This record gives sequence, structure tokens and C-alpha cells, in this order.
Amino acid sequence: MPCLYQKRNQAKRGLAYTDSAATTPFGTTASWAYNWDQTTGALAGGIEYVPMLWGTSSDHTGGWATNAQNAINGGSTHLLGFNEPDLSSQSNLSPADAAAAWKTYMQPFAGKAKLVSPAITNGAAPMGTAWMDSFLSACSGCTIDAIAIHIYDSATNTAYFEQYISDIGTKYGKPVWVTEFAGSGAEADQESFLKTMIPFLDGLSSVERYAYFADIEGSGLISGGALTPLGVTYSTL
Repeated sequence: MPCLYQKRNQAKRGLAYTDSAATTPFGTTASWAYNWDQTTGALAGGIEYVPMLWGTSSDHTGGWATNAQNAINGGSTHLLGFNEPDLSSQSNLSPADAAAAWKTYMQPFAGKAKLVSPAITNGAAPMGTAWMDSFLSACSGCTIDAIAIHIYDSATNTAYFEQYISDIGTKYGKPVWVTEFAGSGAEADQESFLKTMIPFLDGLSSVERYAYFADIEGSGLISGGALTPLGVTYSTL
């Protein structure tokens, strides 16, 4: 099955959603989407679904092999690793435990799809890049095709976002997936933030894909089933 997202103008832009209906208002302006899960409802036409192995509990790992293969058979070209393993309220994994789980659940798909690393936060050590460094050291022989990050800060601090994301690409020498990002603050500041960040992300060669947080009802991009002003900016810029 051809990879449809390569034909789009917004080749990097994605949607982080929980209800697949929320992808519909974006039409053809996003190329890929994920939902922190392994299966999805119908997405807007041509959007590539990217499944995630969120964590290592049995409710996540039990159906992973089947769901990941089904997604690949349906056209998914990438698989996402664990969600914020460096954060206790999320998948909460030590680098060693994450490496062991990677070898069991993710590594078998090497060569069938590109494997995107666990998504780290931008927290201070031992979180963030310190966690990633330890994970990569522990995961000897693992296939890691891209590095996933989440980054949050003030919407007025675009210089920090730009430097941090640029540094990730330089540090790891792999394509970068910014699978969650957002700037906090007044609506006007968030609008200005997106108008700065989207051209930056589109133009930075190390960034392969990105998704704003979030395409979820009431969470920034969509409200009442329609695009918010911020959603319009994300969709049309």
C-alpha cells in the first residue's frame, strides 16, 4: 500500500486525537495521526494511522503483536514506543525496563516498519534526555529509527522550543518526532506561537513529523466538532 502522506503539502503535520471523528475537520491538511493506542476508528481520508505501544502492562502488550501487524498491513509505516516513560504519571518505566520491553515487543517489527523511540518529556534529569541516554545505552542491538519528544513551555518562549528541538536532532543524529508540543498562555500568545513554530518545524530538516497537543474536544484545536481559531491556524498555515 502506498504511503499517502508523502504526497501531501503538510508532510510532517499530524494529529494527536482520542476520537477519530476529530480528524475530519482537518481534511487533507494533516498527513498522519495517532491516539496513544493501537487501533483506531475511521480517519479523515488519506491520513496515515501510527499505532503506539503506550506502556508495558498486559492491557497494552496483550494485543500489540496483532494490532501492530494489522496497522502495518493497512499502510502504517511507523510504530511509536512508550508514552513518557520518564514521568511517573504516564508509562513510568526505568530505562532498563523500557529496553527489555523494547526488545520483546518492538524489535520484532524492525524492518517491517520504522520504530520510533519512547517519547520523553522535556523535564530535567533524570527525566528527558538523561532518561533517553540511559535507555539507548541499555538497549544494545535495538533498532531505533527516530527519536520522539514532548515539549511544553510558555507560548512566549519560542526560542527555547526552537533550541531544544534543534539540539535533539544534533545530539542523537536521527529524525525527530515531536509528538506533543504546546505553548501555555493567552490565546493570542498561543496563536503567535503556532505561527512561529509551524514554519520552524516544517523547515527544520531533522524534524520528520510533529503533532500539536491536541486534536481533542476542548483541548485547543477543536470545539463543538469544529476547528477553533487555533485549529484553523494549525490546519491552514
